[in-house]
Amino acid sequence: MNMITCWCGNTNLLTFSSDYSKCSSCGTLVCLNGLAPEKLKVLDDETDFYGKQYWLEHQQDAFGYPEIHTRARNDLTERNLHWLKTLLKYCLPPAKVLELGCSHGSFVALMGQAGYDASGVEMSPWVVEFGKKTFGVPVLVGPIEDLDIAPGSFDVIVLMDVLEHLPDPVATMAHCLKALKPDGLILLQTPKFKEAINYSVLIETKDRFQEMLIPEEHIYLFSENSVTRLFQQLGAEYIQFEPAIFGHYDMFFVVSRVPLKVNTPKQIDSVLLSNPKGRFALALLDVYLNKIDYAAKLVEQIDTLTGWVHEALAEGDSLRENYFKAMQQIDTLTGWVHEARAEGDLLRENHSKAVQQIDTLTGWVHEARAEGDLLRENHSKAVQQIDTLTGWVHEARAEGDLLRENYSKAMQQIELFNNLHSQSLIKYAKKILNFQEHISTKLHRRTK
Repeated sequence: MNMITCWCGNTNLLTFSSDYSKCSSCGTLVCLNGLAPEKLKVLDDETDFYGKQYWLEHQQDAFGYPEIHTRARNDLTERNLHWLKTLLKYCLPPAKVLELGCSHGSFVALMGQAGYDASGVEMSPWVVEFGKKTFGVPVLVGPIEDLDIAPGSFDVIVLMDVLEHLPDPVATMAHCLKALKPDGLILLQTPKFKEAINYSVLIETKDRFQEMLIPEEHIYLFSENSVTRLFQQLGAEYIQFEPAIFGHYDMFFVVSRVPLKVNTPKQIDSVLLSNPKGRFALALLDVYLNKIDYAAKLVEQIDTLTGWVHEALAEGDSLRENYFKAMQQIDTLTGWVHEARAEGDLLRENHSKAVQQIDTLTGWVHEARAEGDLLRENHSKAVQQIDTLTGWVHEARAEGDLLRENYSKAMQQIELFNNLHSQSLIKYAKKILNFQEHISTKLHRRTK
């Protein structure tokens, strides 16, 4: 397996997508499965990749682009005039211009109409013949490296949507610079990769640059920095980026080995008005520029309306957000109301129970009060009884003291009585004994 190498010679490539890696040195996207250089040449127009079917079927089937007959008509009124306007800004006719990858040849024809000595190069013999027949322009079968071109032959070389297809852009651009005069320039359009963006963001944001990720065909996808580095490496350090007609995914620029000079509108008009064909080209440019001005006004209006729409959408988003917040608040408040109602029902139930408890407690209080009154009355009676009993106790104690005193006296009397009684009994007993003895004596005497 061959190691993939960036045009700058770096082999340390970072993962970008399944089909492309990103150069860690210059930031260019490098296709992992580009066509081999030998497959870029058209030896058989019926079967080779860039042969006849590429223009009649492949672009339409793969990308939905119009086929070559439709593009030969439509390109004249949009991209060709855009490119011519910029070419005139930096180089006036009758300069000698070569367009690499001229397709159907309409831009070569328009440059010729403006007064340039223009010709084209294409890979497919069928497309070369199509350009010659359709626009009557000189078109050669390339690639440019195989053509017998003397150094310093051209003032301008044009490459529109070609650089990204080149297997060795350094070698091809070096060959182009060699074919230019010392103060010559290259006018170039190619996809613009934004180095800061990653693939996931590209997909998520639906960035139209993803349309340029075409494995096999688009081998190198440059950023402004990396394409500048490419030409500076080749000694063409003066580069000026211009607005691209398809600015959402393309870049468009002029590059030269010497400082670029800018022609004024007056100079451009003067040159084009100097010959009949140039007048037609100028008229087309006027229509195009008026169309651009009108389109710019439309774009301005669209931008204004878009701004209003965005404001309305933002306001709508804000209203929806506020609505959702309000709905959340309503739901929250509704929940609180339900909770409050449930709490109210509970409170009412508890209130009813509390009222019942209060009534019961009130009854108990009345009963307690009545019982208290009764207790107080009974207490008063008890106090009276206690007082009476206390009196009785005092009387009893006094009586007891008296009784104890009388008891003592009685005991003394009893003791005295007992003594007297004992003496009386003794005397009486003695008398009885004496009587018994007397009786016994008498009886005894009678028995004898």
